[in-house]
Amino acid sequence: MAFTIPHFITGTRLLMKASSKVTRMEDLAGKKLVSTRGTTAYKVAEKAARERLMGFTLLEAPDHARAVEMVEKGEADAFAMDDVLLYSLAASRPNPKALKVEGRFLTTEALAIALPKQDAAFKKVVDEEMRRLITSREILAIYDKWFMQPIPPQGRALNLPVSYLLRDFWKYPTDQVPF
Repeated sequence: MAFTIPHFITGTRLLMKASSKVTRMEDLAGKKLVSTRGTTAYKVAEKAARERLMGFTLLEAPDHARAVEMVEKGEADAFAMDDVLLYSLAASRPNPKALKVEGRFLTTEALAIALPKQDAAFKKVVDEEMRRLITSREILAIYDKWFMQPIPPQGRALNLPVSYLLRDFWKYPTDQVPF
């Protein structure tokens, strides 16, 4: 498997009520953190609780929708998951402004297109186009369209600002991702 120049960078962050004073994982001492069963985010939260003695209670949700519901109902103080999913889940709720995404990235994941390893010519074409989109800054209009403006099918905006990781990556686009 070969991977193209990444088109997005995401990572685990926290979703909570907009009124919450929590801004980072360290603020969860004595509180409840939920994550979805079997996900990388759950494993990271579990490891943080165990190795860093964060002092929060880790709860397991069967799916993302239930985890958001737990935060909304006060059954959990925060939900750990990839930020792009958190913004999408919040946008799909009846009152998206009642939720916020906060905190540093607890994990970092570059998303790229997987291609057959033996098709170097095709990978080169895709990489060149990704590099063109990024260096021409056309990527900013594409990003704005899909992450900041209302999108189908419900016509809701995710309101996901470009992360510092993605903005820095766009300075030197490469398939040699350091994480």
